[in-house]
Amino acid sequence: MIHPYREAPLLMMSDQPSRAGEPPAPLMMKASPLDGESLGQVTFLRVRGTLDASNADDFSHALASHLAHAEVTETHAVLDMTDMYLSSAAAVRALDQVTRGLAAAGRPLPVVQPRPHVREALRLAGLPGIRPHATVESALRGLRDAPDSGPVTARADLPHPPAVGDLHAEVRGLRAKLRSSALIGVAQGILVERYGLPGAAVAFDLLSGASQHCNVPVRVLASALVTTPPPGRSPAWSEHPPVPTAPFLRRADVSPVERRRVLDAAALEALAVTGARSVDLLCVQEAQDTLVLEARCNLGEAFADEFAEVSHVRAPCTVAHSTLRRVVVESVATDPVLAGPRMREVLLAEGTRSLYCAPLIGEAGTSVGVVSAHWPAAGRWLSGPQERALETLARDVATWHEWYRRSVVADALDHLHRRARP
Repeated sequence: MIHPYREAPLLMMSDQPSRAGEPPAPLMMKASPLDGESLGQVTFLRVRGTLDASNADDFSHALASHLAHAEVTETHAVLDMTDMYLSSAAAVRALDQVTRGLAAAGRPLPVVQPRPHVREALRLAGLPGIRPHATVESALRGLRDAPDSGPVTARADLPHPPAVGDLHAEVRGLRAKLRSSALIGVAQGILVERYGLPGAAVAFDLLSGASQHCNVPVRVLASALVTTPPPGRSPAWSEHPPVPTAPFLRRADVSPVERRRVLDAAALEALAVTGARSVDLLCVQEAQDTLVLEARCNLGEAFADEFAEVSHVRAPCTVAHSTLRRVVVESVATDPVLAGPRMREVLLAEGTRSLYCAPLIGEAGTSVGVVSAHWPAAGRWLSGPQERALETLARDVATWHEWYRRSVVADALDHLHRRARP
């Protein structure tokens, strides 16, 4: 239920998201008129509390009602998320469902001061119907600067220069392709030799075709091909284990075959259960025995560049991965577990002062990756229930990872085999 509220202080609100085992803060919404000067009246929607799967539908209806009223009265609406928390993918989806139509109409909803974890969740989701702003003044200025000071309209005739973040992401993508090229080249060679193909170009076409058909990244498929024994005439790669039903998958309402969405949902879940400032999740790339950054929350481009692939260096994540034990770094500034000054500098620049790294240990008893929670103060900070919640999540992600490898990736290998054999 969405509760209206007055200016009186709210109960159950704090400066941090709910701790594991505690009830979430109730979700409350207040609509106030705001003088937008040349814009006329602006409806300022202030939301406080935790948006999760239990109240996502109520939130959608309440927000849609306010937006519909603004449409009828030809006024503007601004959503204040300063004191709002998102604790599941269902929460992000609720916001998307209400605002997607605004994007189609060229009138994205101004969103003010989302908290770091909320801002990161919105960035990961790429919601087209919202436009984040640091301040109310910035939101009003954005509305005021729109053509004719009316609702924001799309300007397809004007090219938009790429944002700095987009350029960083493009450079990082090019570096990732460069790192993967050697692995993909080995996979091409295996296909040429195994199936008598006329050349590497044909092998790559088959590899990319199987990747697209089965929705498996080329890098992941190439790694599986390199590390999997060749099949017989009737491959036994498709003996699927039971489909995982982990709680975080149900809460996020994500299909286990959607690799990217599953990993993003796992990172958001880790953020929610630990109350951490930021989270990263790395998965093992078998063929090269490296940990690859798959998801991150509240961590910038410098972190993504430094931790894109981690191998053969002493780092908290590699120690957790190799020893199958959690690693707690109480002081990033002084702990010798960090390999070199660059890694330490990047973490400190991100505001990380302590770390908790949990290996993803599956039923086979091996690590398939690491999830790490970051905290802005030195010392041990996770409570007992939070530690247990994070380690339970780590096991669930590992179980999913093993299932994905033995089912979705196996299907892609089968498809590749059927297409490539004479």
